Amino acid sequence: MREAMQYYNEQLLKIVAYGIIVMVPSWLLFSNYSLLLISVDWAGSENLVTVLLNILMFVIFVRPLFSLYKRVSVSEELEFKEMFKEFIWSIGPLLVVGSFISALVYGGIFVFYIPGILIAPILFILPFMYSDKISIRKWIQTSVDFYITNFVQVWVQIILWVSIVTLVWSGVLYLTSFLEMSYDAYNITRMVFSLVIFPFIIFSLSDKFLSMTGEVEEV
Repeated sequence: MREAMQYYNEQLLKIVAYGIIVMVPSWLLFSNYSLLLISVDWAGSENLVTVLLNILMFVIFVRPLFSLYKRVSVSEELEFKEMFKEFIWSIGPLLVVGSFISALVYGGIFVFYIPGILIAPILFILPFMYSDKISIRKWIQTSVDFYITNFVQVWVQIILWVSIVTLVWSGVLYLTSFLEMSYDAYNITRMVFSLVIFPFIIFSLSDKFLSMTGEVEEV
């Protein structure tokens, strides 16, 4: 985590630029679409749909930040335009495959609970394993194999970061509870919070991911 913080500070300008130019517009677009989607009757599982949509939003933003971390961790540079291009080229496949896995998670939780919960971490792994030079089948297979091999470590990271984010966000809400915030002010606060903490989470997960797999083949 210390190295993640060091690289985070060194690449702060690129991270801020990525947040403002890519994450904010995408977040606004995705949020509006998600509100439309959850307006449909989901048989009382609207909260589950909301969680899955938020995970999908997490998934589409990961790849450029992971690539940035990989480069800077070996003392190389990644231009911002390369980050932007990687986001553009990866968003489609990640949304398609992520939506497919989300449907499996939804079905598994809605019907049997445990299978859906066990499938869910694959969503978090997908962007780290993504490459435009391998087939979708190979990509999914590699992600599943990594999950099975590192089952305990994957769950430890998920529980750890969900706990940290929940704790920090609760602290933010407590500190702002004395202010009368409108719905828009609340959303802006949540967005700023996400822009600050999300890249750091990705850098920390990237460090952990690379320590488990070594350098991922640039395929």
